[in-house]
Amino acid sequence: MVAGWIMIRIFKHYISFWLVLLLSLELVAFFASVYGGVALRFLESPRPDLLHSPPELHYRALVFALVMVISMTATGRYSRLMENGVVGEALKVGLSFIIGMVAMSLLFYIFPDLILGRGVFGYVMLCSLASVVAIRWFYYALIKGKNVLARRVLVVGTGLAANSLSSTYGRGRRINYQVVGYWPVVGEEVQVEASLLLDLKGLSLLETVRYLRVHDVVVASRETISSHLFNQILECKINGIHVTDLLGFLEQEHRLVEPAYMSHQWWLLQSDGLNMGTLRHVLKRSFDILASSLLLLTLWPFMLLTALAVALECGGREPVFYRQKRLGFGGREIELIKFRSMYSDAEGDGIPRWAQPNDNRITRVGRFIRKTRLDELPQLWNVLRGEMSLVGPRPERPEFVSQLKESIPFYMERLRVKPGITGWAQICLGYGASSEDAMEKLRYDLYYVKNHSLFLDLLVLMQSVEVVLFGRETLPP
Repeated sequence: MVAGWIMIRIFKHYISFWLVLLLSLELVAFFASVYGGVALRFLESPRPDLLHSPPELHYRALVFALVMVISMTATGRYSRLMENGVVGEALKVGLSFIIGMVAMSLLFYIFPDLILGRGVFGYVMLCSLASVVAIRWFYYALIKGKNVLARRVLVVGTGLAANSLSSTYGRGRRINYQVVGYWPVVGEEVQVEASLLLDLKGLSLLETVRYLRVHDVVVASRETISSHLFNQILECKINGIHVTDLLGFLEQEHRLVEPAYMSHQWWLLQSDGLNMGTLRHVLKRSFDILASSLLLLTLWPFMLLTALAVALECGGREPVFYRQKRLGFGGREIELIKFRSMYSDAEGDGIPRWAQPNDNRITRVGRFIRKTRLDELPQLWNVLRGEMSLVGPRPERPEFVSQLKESIPFYMERLRVKPGITGWAQICLGYGASSEDAMEKLRYDLYYVKNHSLFLDLLVLMQSVEVVLFGRETLPP
């Protein structure tokens, strides 16, 4: 029996072991493809030239492998695997290769020592494509496609919290687990599917777990469990069964923190991301300054064209930039800068409103720059000023925050870190525009606040590329 869809934690962020394995296999394949391409190019020659011989070739192969894996990550090839079938996957992999090829061509221009030569590079790309297609076919057809990795979960509890694993998180979402049954807790109301209530005629919890081939026991009861049940759960843990609570399981499987089931004590003890010492602060700030400076140097032509388009549409009668008060770190007000995408009198009556799909306040140019996120680029200046970070919860308007904090528990906890241009909630859900969206996004914002690291920032930035390219959200890897 395969040991389920194992999750591992890298720098506090949960990633499937099998996706890490897939990424590792493809990393090796990209590296080896450089040698394969050289071998094919010089097939009829006695030996390759010095440019394509070790040890210089090692560095070129490593750079190529890293660039291609980053390109695959940026286009969602490790978060949306085979989501659109074989043909759709082939098209997306092809797009990843085009982006990787362009990136490598730029690197060849900037760093001539990395150049492979056109003939060799062509063979390398062919070898890489063949390798990735073969690996993904094997992965999908023989492992993931047969659903042998789905984790089998037994839930201790029968109330609303226990039922949420199927009713809330098991519908309309990609999940890698199956709830095989609910173990009753004395005194708790039954609000789960009756057919999944466990009654195995006197079997203990451990015997039931073994009989049902369970990988995880999730304690999701809001009632105080008896000492007898406590000992049975502990017996499962002693015998190697993974035991966790509902919050921990949701964090592990869905990469979110559910405020509805949180307590202040749990957040106080579990929010490790708030322990941001001097070193982590310096590293994050240095990364923000370096990355935003590079982005400004790279993207200034697009920013110039955007400014011209905004100015031309209004005939120069309205400002190109839009400044708005938002709440930043610790609830302090900041002035967020964006390219103007709405008419200047969009809120002429002084009443703040959420932006809506097909909002008639948005200009024609505004629709395009919102979809491509070009309107967000001036916020790089907010990052350089230290008011924002590249990655973090999106800053919200004070008027909306005053409403949301009254109706959504733990909403103000998202202000414990600097707001960002993009964030974990944005790549998982997109950019919401309602109080309901704010509740949904908070789950992912809290996950970021609890677990943020430079690794997670890099992952969010890479996956934000897919949001820009396809104008939609990604899914967590």
